[in-house]
Parts: sequence; structure tokens; C-alpha cells
Amino acid sequence: MVSERLLNIIMLIEVALLALAVSLFFLHGVWLHLTARRMDRLSKTGRESLARLVMRSIVNVEDIEVLKNLPPDVQNITVLEISRSLSGAGKERLRFVAQQVGVVDRARALCQHRRWTHRLRGARILSGLDIPDPLVLKLLADRHPAVRAQAAEWAAAQPSVEVISSMLELLADPATQARFAVQNALLRMGNVIAGPLSTFLETHSDRAAGAGLRVAESVAEPRFLTSALRLSHAENIGVREAAAKLLGAIAGAEAAARLVEMLADSDSHVRAAAASALGRMHYWQAGSQLAERLRDPRWRVRREAGLALRAIGAPGTLLLRRALKGDDRFAADMAQQVLDLPEAAAG
Repeated sequence: MVSERLLNIIMLIEVALLALAVSLFFLHGVWLHLTARRMDRLSKTGRESLARLVMRSIVNVEDIEVLKNLPPDVQNITVLEISRSLSGAGKERLRFVAQQVGVVDRARALCQHRRWTHRLRGARILSGLDIPDPLVLKLLADRHPAVRAQAAEWAAAQPSVEVISSMLELLADPATQARFAVQNALLRMGNVIAGPLSTFLETHSDRAAGAGLRVAESVAEPRFLTSALRLSHAENIGVREAAAKLLGAIAGAEAAARLVEMLADSDSHVRAAAASALGRMHYWQAGSQLAERLRDPRWRVRREAGLALRAIGAPGTLLLRRALKGDDRFAADMAQQVLDLPEAAAG
């Protein structure tokens, strides 16, 4: 049998371990509390000094020294917090201060770190400061999708042809996060993307082409017409749908003629997109074809056809009223729904 003395020793050891664990948890909590208070105090000091520096045209050396003496993490947090509310001259002064206190150099070093979390942090800092740097091209090809996504956001501030071309290749990125970040960044760049994007669409027909078409829709320049017409015959349904939307944004006789043909596409999403695009163009000449789509077996197509008829004005309204009296109850029901919509909703 186990002796009572041995059991007492084991019990005392367990009690001691429990007391030690409780003490460690307590001390850890105290340490976290004190650290948080210290960080809050330092952050407040940093924000006040940085605010004075970016709001005044004269550099205060004392404020620069205060920022230099802060821990790197506090410097980074302070700079990123204030960068969100600055632009123009204020952002330029912030970049100068960040360079002086070492934030920019540290961020560049982080962008080349072997750990992806460090690279992400570096890209986030440089992106917040809108600092152009060739490092963005390297990070756009990073192996981690979060880093590629952050690099895309950073690249929006430096829309060179080389950067735009690299970003366009990422439109086929398998990681959704990176792909959407690239699309968003390209949209923010504006019309400067038109040339490289036109070249990209001429040589692609896959999922990347579909993403490129969606970006092109926001620019909608006539130079995209040839590619949009070609891609409207693509095998991929999403690509054809995106091509239809782009054709509606570009408008013109060629675009309208192809959209009328696409009303008979084998996929309902494409037919619906074609109907919506014709309505966007206010192409009243396609009224009879749109009225025929009120009989489509798919609700989404009937809805877009009805809204398109409403959008083209009096000719479309006349066709909707005629559908009310027709023998197809689905067409009549959709016509009634569209005619009952207020002007704002119908538009």
C-alpha cells in the first residue's frame, strides 16, 4: 500500500504547483495591464507630437526627438493611425517625419523578411504612407496571399506601366483575397490603366479575362470594344456575362448588335446581363427582342428584360402594357411588377 506520508507529499506538491500557476496567471495579468497602460501613455505622447509636426509647416526638433525615443511598435501604430486622415501636404509631411524617425527604413527591411507576417507589416506601413518603391513588384509575387493583397493596395499609389502589368497578371490569382484586392486597386487607379488593360484583354480568355472585363467596365473606353466582342463568344459563362456588361458600358451600334444576339445565349446569367446592358444603353430598337425575353423560363432574365423595357422609355412602356394583355402569365406578371415600380426603383 502507498504510505500516507507519500500521499501527503504528492498533495503538497500539487497544491504548490496550483499556487504557482495561479501566481503566474496573476503576474501575467498585472504585466499585461501595466504594459497596456504604458503603451497607451506612449501612444498618446506620440500622437500629440506627430499631430503638431504634420499640422505645422515648421519642423519642431523636440517633437522629432520625442518620436525617435518611442518604441518602434508605438511609432508604427501612431504613424498608421494618423495616415488614414491625411492627404496632400499633410501626408507629405507625415512621410518626412516617418523617414526621419526610421519608420520607413524599418518598413523596407520588414518587406524583405523571411516571415510573411513581417513582410505584411512592412507593406502595410509603406502602403499607409503612399511611398512608391520597387519593392512592391517583389511583394506582388509573394508566396503568401495576404502579402500579395496588401502589396496590391500599396501599388494603387504608384500606377506605373510595370506595376499595372504585374497587377493584371494577378487577376487570375487563385486566392480570392488577393484577386479582389487587385481589382479594387486597379479601379482606384482610374483611366491610367486603360492602355495596359486593353493589351491584357487582347491576349487572355480565361478567368483573368473575366476579372479584367469587370475592371474595364468602370473605365469603358472604346478601345475595349474589340476585346469585349471577342470575349462575348468565350466558353466561360462568367466571361461572357462580364463581356455583356462591358458592351453595355461602351455602347454603340456594334455593341448593341452583339447584345441583341446574346439575348438568345444558352445561359440565363448571360441573357440577363445582355438585357440589362441594352436597358443601360436605352436602346429602344431592341424593344421587341426584350419583350420576347419576358417569356423567358428564368425569372432573372424576365426581370432584367422588364427593367430594360422600362428604362428605354415610352416604346418599352408600350410593350410592357401589351404584355399585360398577352396570353403568357409569366410575361404579364413581370410586366405588372415592373410597371408598378416607382421611377427611382425602375431606373
